[in-house]
Order: sequence, then C-alpha cells, then structure tokens
Amino acid sequence: MTNNQAPGQYYQPVQYPSQQLYYQQPQLFKGGFHPLYIWSIACLVLTYGYIVLFVISSNFLRSFTGTENSKFPIVFFLFPLFLSIANTVITVTYGRKLDRRYLLGAALILKYGLIPYFVFGGFVIAVFFLLIFTPVVIMIFVSPPIIMVLSVIGWITLTESIPFMVAYFIMAAREGVLSRKGPGAAAGVVFSVFGCIMQMFFCLDVLAAVICCFKEKRHVKLTICVLAAPVVLFGLFMAYVVGLALIKKYTG
Repeated sequence: MTNNQAPGQYYQPVQYPSQQLYYQQPQLFKGGFHPLYIWSIACLVLTYGYIVLFVISSNFLRSFTGTENSKFPIVFFLFPLFLSIANTVITVTYGRKLDRRYLLGAALILKYGLIPYFVFGGFVIAVFFLLIFTPVVIMIFVSPPIIMVLSVIGWITLTESIPFMVAYFIMAAREGVLSRKGPGAAAGVVFSVFGCIMQMFFCLDVLAAVICCFKEKRHVKLTICVLAAPVVLFGLFMAYVVGLALIKKYTG
C-alpha cells in the first residue's frame, strides 16, 4: 500500500501481455465478402484443376511415350497436402485477427464446393470395391491398392478446410456462441472439441459445419440449398427413369 492509497483500496490486478493477447477481440464483423474467401475459392479451383492436369498429363505421356504407366503424374497426388499446409500457415498467422464467422465462411466454401469431388471419388471407390467380387481374379489384387490410394487422396483433400474450422471452434468456445451459458461454458467447449474431431471424418465434417451455420444464423439459405440439392437431383433422376419406362411401354 502506498501513501496515496486509501485504506481498504486495492489496485486492479495487472494483465500481462500474454493474457491481453489471449483475450484480445478480433476485428469488428462487418459481414459481406472477405478476401479470405478469394483464397478458399482459389483452393477449390486448384483442387479440381490438379485432377484435370493429372488426366491430361497421363493421356499426353501415354500417347507420346507409348507406355501405359508413368510415374510423373503421381506428383499431383500430393498437391492437396500443400494447400492444407498453406491454410494452416494462414490460420496460425492471421486467424486471431479475423472474426470467427469469416473463418466459418471460408471453410464452407471448401466443404460445400468439394461435395461433388467426394461424391465422384466415393462412387469410383465403390466401383473398385464391387470389382473385387467379379470373376476377374486379377481385380482381387488390383482393387485394394487403388481403393487405399483414392481414400488417402480424399482424406488429404478433406484436410484443406480443417485449419479454418479448428480456428473457428476455438474462437467460438472462447466467445461462448456455441452455448447459452456464455464464454467458456462446458457445453460449448465440449461441442467444440467434438466438432474438431468430426473434421477428421468424411460427412461428419460437413455435419458439424451445418450445425455451426444454424447456430450462427449465417449462410443458412446456402446450407439449405446444399442439403436439398441431392434430394432434388435424385427426384429428377427417378422422374427420368420412370419417364423412359413409360415411353418404352406405350411406344412399344
């Protein structure tokens, strides 16, 4: 106690720089389009683009060299890993300065945009899995390695959006937006932990992102459209099949 301090009066506890950094608030959320979204769109385009480059380069080398197999295009398989590393660096460097809703939006661009990628990849894996049970004996030895390689490539591609979602869950738990009991509430922390774990698995990562959209009341219309699209496409496909059947029946 100093001479100028009244009896019973105490100074406020000192906040050290590490504490101030931990509790610092991100920039004010203004909504709208953020430059981070441009990078997410670029990742999306590059992810689809490297598949196109792989197919083109494979056909070119096959026709130019006359060989069926070439090791050169295999380099493209590691391309999504570089994007994941880049997203991790961006999140660690600038994530604390961004509002959590921008991080969620950046992750959604990748998750929703890559749904056709994973649907097609899952279809190819299913085809090779069924080929194991065909009379062609060689497929028993060929299909499992192909399924394993495609699964690894798909999982690496899945990790592109993980840094954004993990940073979002950490900030959301601190700010208490995932629980009604305020910052640091146990329910919000538990949901954030499980949300981070769900990012490691196919389909569950999208489910966690969808739940966050409804909790944040952001991108709800886009999410509903994405969820409704498979139902609409399946309905159109069934209508097409039934229509062809009816045409053949009555036109004979």
